[in-house]
Amino acid sequence: MKRRMKGLQRILKVRDTQKKLKETALQKASNQCSALKNSATRIKNLQFETLSHADAENANLLSAKMELVGRLVDAERKIELSIETARQDFAHAERQNIAARATYEGTEKLLNSKRKKLQKAEIYKADNEHNILYNIDNNKRREWSDDW
Repeated sequence: MKRRMKGLQRILKVRDTQKKLKETALQKASNQCSALKNSATRIKNLQFETLSHADAENANLLSAKMELVGRLVDAERKIELSIETARQDFAHAERQNIAARATYEGTEKLLNSKRKKLQKAEIYKADNEHNILYNIDNNKRREWSDDW
């Protein structure tokens, strides 16, 4: 039983490590989503700023601004796709984190119940040994008193 307890303790350590890795992955996915949203905001602001100052002195400057706006629109589309992918990755990491926590908690409950059973078994064993010795001693006294 003690060997099994040590095995469960090792499993619990592994589950704890898995849980920590999933929490780290969740944090990274969250940071990636935040960074992409920040980039999207910056692109939109830059696009708005470029379009708001559309007054151009010559055709070359107007052409450059229009090309910049076109590239910003493309970048905005790509970053929206990246944000959606990052959200899906975040949701996946969140599900993995929940599963790892549930597995860890289940293993921890199992370990605690086994620990309690082992403690009860040891107490019961100690009580039985005491009772057996006590009963043997009483039986000898009875036999001795019957002989008189």
